[in-house]
Amino acid sequence: MNKHSNIFGIVFNFFLPKNKFDADIENVTSDELSKRLIQNNKINGYTYTMFSYKDELIKNMIWSIKYRRNQKTAKIFALMIYDFIAEEFSDLAIYSDFKDPILIPIPTSKEHIRKRGVDHTEVLAKEFCIIANKDFCVLRTDILKKIKNTKSQTLFERKARLENIIGSFGINREKTIENRNIILLDDVTTTGATLGEARKVLLDAGAKNVICVTIAH
Repeated sequence: MNKHSNIFGIVFNFFLPKNKFDADIENVTSDELSKRLIQNNKINGYTYTMFSYKDELIKNMIWSIKYRRNQKTAKIFALMIYDFIAEEFSDLAIYSDFKDPILIPIPTSKEHIRKRGVDHTEVLAKEFCIIANKDFCVLRTDILKKIKNTKSQTLFERKARLENIIGSFGINREKTIENRNIILLDDVTTTGATLGEARKVLLDAGAKNVICVTIAH
């Protein structure tokens, strides 16, 4: 853990002490989370989500992955994501030929990784693939790149978020995705600007179809 991550952890623990924070999430099970799944899980024509970010438990669990590198929470969410995708995408595979997808986590900027000490979305993706055992999709972290450091999207209104994120992603041209199906994975979406920009870049590079999945909205 680097100096920035240490400092951030101290500040984070001050505002949300571990005894309270951990007590809320330590014994959470997938059965408990299943009760919190939202009904209207399709945000737009290509983005699916599982939980409401207004749910304090869900928000705390996501924070525990981002800022405390909570592996247990990552594993639980990965299981939920796997079950969710297996159910929601079964019809897509049959009727839309959405087969053999590549799983791509939204990349985190190097600056944020230095601060947090981890790319939390990649951690989720890796845990997902352990559960899927390569039967469902293949994880690729060498295709989509964050090429521009952007300020946190939470600092902007909708229009400014769209402007902030434009041009922030690029493609590794040495890796072909021509005519491939792709699942984009992220932790939280609000306006969908980040996912929309990443999806556009992938489609422009030749992807056949790009579906987005997030933990919360």
